[in-house]
Amino acid sequence: MPEYPGESLRFIADLMLKKLAKYLRALGYDTAFSEHLDDPELLEVSFREKRVLLTRDSSLFHMAPEGYAFQVTPQIPERQLAQVARYYGLTFDPARFLVRCLECNTRLRSVPKEGIKGRVPKRVYEHRQEFYFCPVCDQVFWRGDHARRMRKKLGRLLDQQQ
Repeated sequence: MPEYPGESLRFIADLMLKKLAKYLRALGYDTAFSEHLDDPELLEVSFREKRVLLTRDSSLFHMAPEGYAFQVTPQIPERQLAQVARYYGLTFDPARFLVRCLECNTRLRSVPKEGIKGRVPKRVYEHRQEFYFCPVCDQVFWRGDHARRMRKKLGRLLDQQQ
């Protein structure tokens, strides 16, 4: 991928890589994904937004300008992440973990606890202090057991690549 000074690595994943896209988002990497884009649209977005196109489709990979696509070969999402992480030198950064909406890729915003009362289960509201919301999806998030399990899993996967 050509270098773009001042810009961080950004991705767009094709239809076959939905779980990989969510893993990358969880790690804080800007990863576009849509089930509604065809191959020419994926290529156009990749080029226009300076995103690496992640694909399992060899014909799509070969249509992309050199450096704008990466062909993911494993079928298992965890192995896909390991392959991409190894190639691009991705690491687990706790400061970037879960800063993006896993559904739409938007950066999450911190929200005061009082601002979400009634929008989360009562036990969660009583035991958690930090909450986040997606300004696009309007979903509320908190770092509970699911986040701890995901952090452990993703951290372990990326540590194995070092």
